[in-house]
This record gives sequence, C-alpha cells and structure tokens, in this order.
Amino acid sequence: MKRILLLLLLGFTPFLQAQNSGSATYLKQILSYPLGASVNPRLLEENASYRALASSEFTSLTAENHMKMALIHPEANRFDFSKGDEILAFAKNNKSRVHGHTLVWHNQTATWMKEFQGDQQAWENLLKNHIQTIVKHYQGQIAGWDVVNEAFLDDGSLRPSLWANHIPDYLAKSFIWAHEADPKALLFYNDYGQDGKPKKMEAILNMVQDFKKRQIPIHGLGLQMHISIQSKNEEIKKVIEQSTATGLSIHLSEVDVAVNPKNNPDFVLDSIVQKAQSDKFQLLFTSFANIPASQQYGITFWNVGDKDSWLRGYFKRPKEYPLLFDEAYQRKGAYGELIEEIKRK
Repeated sequence: MKRILLLLLLGFTPFLQAQNSGSATYLKQILSYPLGASVNPRLLEENASYRALASSEFTSLTAENHMKMALIHPEANRFDFSKGDEILAFAKNNKSRVHGHTLVWHNQTATWMKEFQGDQQAWENLLKNHIQTIVKHYQGQIAGWDVVNEAFLDDGSLRPSLWANHIPDYLAKSFIWAHEADPKALLFYNDYGQDGKPKKMEAILNMVQDFKKRQIPIHGLGLQMHISIQSKNEEIKKVIEQSTATGLSIHLSEVDVAVNPKNNPDFVLDSIVQKAQSDKFQLLFTSFANIPASQQYGITFWNVGDKDSWLRGYFKRPKEYPLLFDEAYQRKGAYGELIEEIKRK
C-alpha cells in the first residue's frame, strides 16, 4: 500500500505542475458533477501513466472487478477486501468519491455460491450476509452502491439467476438489506442496453414504481451506456429522459463508445470515425446536462485508456478504441472538443 501511495505522488507531480501553471484545462474542472472511471488496482500500482490519469482526470472511482462477488467473497466464510481497500485508499489520497460495484449480479459469482445447497431461508441468509458484510465494511466511505446489476432480459422478463431462482423478490430484499447496513449510502439499480430495448426499459421503470409504492429504498438508476457510434441518438436521449422522470439520481455508469462493434480486423481509426465518436460523447454529456442538478450523480467511463478497455480484454477486440484517452494515455481530440462544447452551453 505504501508503494502505491509513493508511486501515486511521483506519477501525479507533472499533472499538478501543469494544472498550477495554468497550461492545462481539465474536463473535470468545468463540470458541476463527478467525472469518474472504473479502475484496476494492479494497473494503479504498475502503470505510472494509468495511475496519473486516474489521479488527475477523475473525481470518482469505481472498482472495475474487485468488488464483484467472486473476488470479494471467494469462500463461504472468507471475504477479501484487500484490492477494494487499495482502490479506496487511492481515492481518499486524491479526494475522489468511490462508487461501489456491484453487490448482486448473475455473473462473476463465486464457485461456492453456484454449489450452495439449501432452502429459501438459507439462500436469503447467504445473500443478506454477503450484502451486509460488504456494505458495513465500507460504511461511510462509499457514496453509492450498484445494489443489483442487470436483472432484466431484453424482453423485460426477470433474468434467470441463482438469486431469482432461489429468492422470491430478491431485488427488493437486496435493496432493503443494503439500506439496513448503511442508511446513508445511495442505492442504485444498474443495467445496460435500454436504448432500443423498450421492454427492458419498461421493466426497470415498473420496478422503480413498485419499489416506491412499497417504500423499498432505491435512490438511483445506473445507465451503463456501453454504446457505439452506430447507436441511435434519439433512443439514447429517450432512455435518459425516461430515467430522469423517475426523480431518482442518474448515473451514466459504464460509458464507452465502441468504434468497431463488428470487430473488423481491417478496421482503421480514421477522422470520420473519430468525429462520430466525438459526437456521441457530446450527446451523452449534453443529455446529462439537461438532468436537474439534484439528480446528477455523475458520468463514469469504463476504465481509463483504450488499451485497458474490457472490449479489448473480455471481448478480444484488439482494434477497439472506446474511451477518451488513447493507448498511450493521451487525450484524444474528442476530449478538447467536449470541453469546447460544454463551454458553449
């Protein structure tokens, strides 16, 4: 941990000098809400450029993977908070907010959870203990949690999962348990692909309405916004508007704009593609600016630079360039264009 903090200070120095000299303008400086990124603790320690950007460009951090079930709760009677704590310490050192991701998900569950046997009460005890142990560990240190992640299919039906199969009304119970563990934390439902999927969007809105009627604590909606240059602007704007109409806090929670969604091996990142991506970034920020300030939780990019994107790693798309910073951790042209567009508004 001491090594990480020392490296952080060394890596941050050039950015501090640039900011103090007035030679650099940061996107975060002209926003009235947090600008975030998901981060990998290994890269924070090993990669000075990655660490410097995470320090200087963002005011909110999310663990990309290390607070998910399989990594934070690898055995029934053992939690591993080490990497989550590293991210928290890094954020505290930079006075950044931390957003928790994610307490309940159908994916990246631990092997022991998949093998668990028991009646409904045993399953409820398992999930309640998982949620409350984590939330209590970080109580007062994490601003908000993605309580449940991706619970609905595109047709609006509840996604089959360990939790849906064994715990009736598990979504509501998860929010109740999280609220009991930290009444001050903001609780989010987080999902992807609502644009162009009206049945999924309808299911999420119905869930919110139901929760409000039953006084289930829910404070925000996370709109992942894993989109591409081919995504339709009107569908994106409609989803943001519908979500805002709930009155809940809105988080553009996992932003990236794919430029090569079909994984074309001969793809070339030319000026036309770069302009299309820049326009999509501007659409997201402009749409978010139209949300009432009291509902603006923030915008979070899904990792820092192009080379670290899950689209390259998980989906094995080497010619994908979905973020604001390139493979060398340099600002893309879209960064400056975004600043100019925001200043004009």
